[in-house]
Amino acid sequence: MNKLRRSHRQPTWLLLTPFIDVLLVLISFILSISFQIRFAVDVTLPQAQTGRSVRNDSLTVSVLRNGSLLVGGQVTSLDGLNAVLDQQLKGHTQNWRVFLQGDEEISYSLLVQVMDALRQRGITDISLLTRKGSRE
Repeated sequence: MNKLRRSHRQPTWLLLTPFIDVLLVLISFILSISFQIRFAVDVTLPQAQTGRSVRNDSLTVSVLRNGSLLVGGQVTSLDGLNAVLDQQLKGHTQNWRVFLQGDEEISYSLLVQVMDALRQRGITDISLLTRKGSRE
């Protein structure tokens, strides 16, 4: 007698739970370190002997060589600085500390204009960033 055999194989299932667990761990890792990374800006800071390390919980305003500004990762011009500051400081009532970094090739008047715009917004705690250098 020729018996027909039925295949009693278990259906193959894709186990998504370990895959989702790994993805959640990766996402949480990326998010946790992304807040600690400063934006890489092509700014050559001037040297100073009395430089100190800065905290990461402050706002950094970068004045680039071409005259554009980078505020918290957002590129803007001097005219658009107020709008970007509104967006960056929205909902915060604390007295902000701003670190201003300018390329050594920018004009002094542009640096003063940026500082003046920050002061008009009520930001008075402004520090200039430099790189630590040796005396020549």
